Amino acid sequence: MLDDTVLIQQACDTPQAFGALYDKYVDRIFGYAYRLVQDEVLAEEVTAVTFEKALQNLPRYRPETPLLAWLYRIAHNEAMNQHRRRKWLVPWQEWRGKTGQRVTETAVLAHEHRQQLHHALGQLSIKDRSIITLRFFEGLSSAETAVILNCPVNTVYQRLHRALQRLEKQLVENGYL
Repeated sequence: MLDDTVLIQQACDTPQAFGALYDKYVDRIFGYAYRLVQDEVLAEEVTAVTFEKALQNLPRYRPETPLLAWLYRIAHNEAMNQHRRRKWLVPWQEWRGKTGQRVTETAVLAHEHRQQLHHALGQLSIKDRSIITLRFFEGLSSAETAVILNCPVNTVYQRLHRALQRLEKQLVENGYL
């Protein structure tokens, strides 16, 4: 697989080459967007706009910021814009498995816990969901999260601590803890 620097140069020279960058990162950006907006159609829209903006702004991309962090920042900003435009949260929808699918008790309990966590996350602000998602679901470091959120690392620690407190409160209020 080619290095991001090579892929970026190729995409700047020939926009059709941007497809390789898209293929490499689309799943991660969609997953992040989905966790933020909690709606598949809206997450697809955020993802599409993210890559459209990335393609348009690729010549201005600065290599001192990792490409994935740059894409996360674009997706974060677009999700925030969508949230401001809509001024409401899409209600959490229960995931439904295939009918007749046999699962073990452990898998059922794990799925139930994921549902509970997803529901509690949906009750948080989009800013709280964003920081929790970047750190724990996307597995980014505090420094990478700070780059994406455009804030100091110490601010990430403070926001994350407060967001986790609010998440815990939601879990308790919903009877999950």
